[in-house]
Amino acid sequence: MASLEVETRVSMREVGVSLRAVLLGLIGTVVLAWLVPIFDLLVQGTWIASCHLPIGVFNLFVLLLVGNALLKTFKPRWSLTRRELLVAYCTMLVGSGLPSFGFTEYLFPTLAGTLYYARPENRWAELTFRYIPQWFVPWDVAEAARSLGGAVPEVGWWGALYSLLPEAFRPGGREVVRLFYEGTPAGTPLPLSHWVVPTFAWSLLALAFFFAIFCVSVLLRRQWLDYDRLTFPLTHPPLEMTEGVDEPRTIFAWLLRQRLIWLGALIPFVVHSVNGLHFYFPAVPEIRLSFPLNPYLTSYLFSQIGPFIAIVHFSVIGVAFLLPSDLAFSLWFFFFVFMGQSVLLTYLGWQLPNFPGYATPAHAGLQMLGAFFAIVTHLILVGRKHWRQVITNEPSLDEPISYRTALLGFLLCIGFATLWCSVAGASPSIAFLSWLVLFVIAIALTRFVSEGGLLFIQAFRPSDLFIAFVGTHPFTPRHLTVMAFVEKVFMFDLRTFLMPFFMDSFRIAKVTDIPLRPLTGAMWLSVLVSLISSSWSFLRLVYRKGANTMMQGAGAWFLQHSPRQVLDFTVAYIEQPRQPTPLSRSCFVIGFVVTLLLYRLRQLFVWFPFHPIGYAMGPSWPMIQLWFSTMLGWVMKASLLHYGGLGAFRRWRPFFLGLLIGEYLTAGLWLVLDYAFNKVGHRFFLF
Repeated sequence: MASLEVETRVSMREVGVSLRAVLLGLIGTVVLAWLVPIFDLLVQGTWIASCHLPIGVFNLFVLLLVGNALLKTFKPRWSLTRRELLVAYCTMLVGSGLPSFGFTEYLFPTLAGTLYYARPENRWAELTFRYIPQWFVPWDVAEAARSLGGAVPEVGWWGALYSLLPEAFRPGGREVVRLFYEGTPAGTPLPLSHWVVPTFAWSLLALAFFFAIFCVSVLLRRQWLDYDRLTFPLTHPPLEMTEGVDEPRTIFAWLLRQRLIWLGALIPFVVHSVNGLHFYFPAVPEIRLSFPLNPYLTSYLFSQIGPFIAIVHFSVIGVAFLLPSDLAFSLWFFFFVFMGQSVLLTYLGWQLPNFPGYATPAHAGLQMLGAFFAIVTHLILVGRKHWRQVITNEPSLDEPISYRTALLGFLLCIGFATLWCSVAGASPSIAFLSWLVLFVIAIALTRFVSEGGLLFIQAFRPSDLFIAFVGTHPFTPRHLTVMAFVEKVFMFDLRTFLMPFFMDSFRIAKVTDIPLRPLTGAMWLSVLVSLISSSWSFLRLVYRKGANTMMQGAGAWFLQHSPRQVLDFTVAYIEQPRQPTPLSRSCFVIGFVVTLLLYRLRQLFVWFPFHPIGYAMGPSWPMIQLWFSTMLGWVMKASLLHYGGLGAFRRWRPFFLGLLIGEYLTAGLWLVLDYAFNKVGHRFFLF
C-alpha cells in the first residue's frame, strides 16, 4: 500500500514537472525573442540567435542548470529532472531562430525599406510599385507610386475590404515608414495599427511554411534517427551537460570532476576576455583571431577566389572534433577544391560573376544546388523501405503526428502557400515549383546540420536556379516583384530556419525517452510566442530609436542593405533580362553527378575519404568563415587518433566540448557587459 502511494505521488509529480518544464521553456522563449532585436540592432554585438546552436538558448539553459543545481542542493523536491531540463531546452530552441533570420528581422525592414529607399533614379516605383499588393505593406502603395512618378496600381477587391476596416488599420502614408527609420518623438503614439493587416497576412504564410517544415521533419525523423543513425553533433552539449542531473550527487559535483571541460572552457574565456578589454581599453594588447589572406595572394590568378580569411572559432574547433574524420576533412578540403576551380577558370580567361547577394561565384553555387538535389535523391533511394512505410501509412504511434497527417499537412500547406502567392500576383505554377525547390534545399541543409554539425548554413533562392536554366524571359514583372518579397523573407537566408531545430529536438527526445506528442505541443507554443514577442519587441525598438541610429553591424544589414536588395535585384532583372548559358546548366549537372558519384564510391570503398556534404558546402559563405577552424579541429583529432588511439580521443573529448561551452558562455557574458555599459559593435563570433 505504501509503495503504491509512493508510485502515485511520483506519477503525479511527473505530470506537474512536464507542465512547469514547458512553462520555463516558454518564459525563456519570450525572454530570447524580446532580447534578439535589442542585441542585434542596438548592441550590435555577437548574434545571440544566428546559428543552430544559438548562444542565447545555450546561456539561458546554463542559467537553468545552475538554478537547478541550487534547488537540488537546498530544495531537492523542487529540482528539475533531466527530461524537464531538456523539454525546456527544446522549447526554447525551436522558437530561437524566428526573431532574427528566421522571420522578424527580415520581414519588417523589407516592407518598410522598399518605400524609404525608393527614389526616382532607382526606378523602383516606376517599374515595380504597381505590382505590390496593398496588403503586403503598411504604407499606401497608390499614394507612394504617384509621389515617385510610378504607375498607380489597380484597386482590386482588397481595396474594397480595406474600406470596411477602421481608419487606424488602413494603409498609412509615408509617415509610417519615415518614423520607422527616423524614430518617433517622445510622447507620440507608435503607428503600429497600420502594420496589423500586412503582419497578419505574412504570418499566415509563415505558419503554413513552418507547419510544412514540421511535417517534412516528421516524415524524415525515423529514417535519420533509426536507419541512418546520424550523430546530430549539436545535440551533444545539452545531452552531456544534463547526463548526471538525475543522480543523487549534485550537478556541481559532476562539473567539478570534469577538469578537462573547464580547461577547454578557460582558453576561449581568457582569449575573448583579453580582446574584450582591448575593445574597451585599446592600450590592452589584442589576441588576433582573424587573418585575411587575400593580400598575400598577389597574382592575377587569385583575383577571383573571393574572400579568403582564416578565423579561429573555438566552438567550431570543438564541433569539428566530434565529427567523423572523413566529414571534417571534406568540409575544408572541398573549400580549396572550389578555390582551385576559380584559379583555373581565371587562368583560362573566364569572368566569374557571383550570384546576386552572395559571396559565392555562380559556377560554384550552381554545383552546390546540383549537389543539394543529388543528396535528396540519394536520401529517397536509400530510404525506400522507410518511404514505403510512409506511403502505406504503417502505424507510427511514436511519431508526433501520423504519416498520413504529415503528408496531407505538407500538401495542404504548400497548396496554401502557392495560393497566397497567386493571389498576390505570382504565377501559380512557378510559385508552386519555387516552394518545392525550397524544400529540396531545406532538406539538404538540414542534413548538413544533423550529420555535419554545421553551426549555420546558407544556400540560394529558387529563382537563382530558374534564371540559370531558363533566364528571366518566362517571368513577368509582377511575378518577379511578388516573389522578390517572398524569397527575401523565407527563402534567401536559411541560416536559422526551423527544420534543424525540429530534428535536433526529436533526437534529444529519442535519447531521453521524452514523449514526442506533448513535446510537439510545447514547440508549437514556442513558435507562436516567439512570433508575437519578437514582432512587438522589434517594432517597439525601431520606432522608438529609429532605424537610422542603428546602422552598424547587423543593423546595417537588416535595416539597410537587405531591404535595398529586394527591388534592386528585381529592377535589374526587368531592365536587363538574363539569358541562360550552357555553362550554368553544365555546372548544375556536374554538381549533381559528382555528388552521386561520391556517394557510390563511399559505398564501394570503406576507406574513401571524401564526403558529399563537404563538396555540397565547399564554396558556401559558412565555409568561407569556418574552413580554418574546421581544419584545426580535424588536425587535432587526427593527431590524437594517430598517436594516442581511441583511448586518447575519449579522454580529450571533454576538453573540446569545453571549447564550445567556454566560447558560448564568454559571448553571453560580454553581451551583458556591452549592454550594461552601452558599448556598440563588440562582435567576435560568426560574422
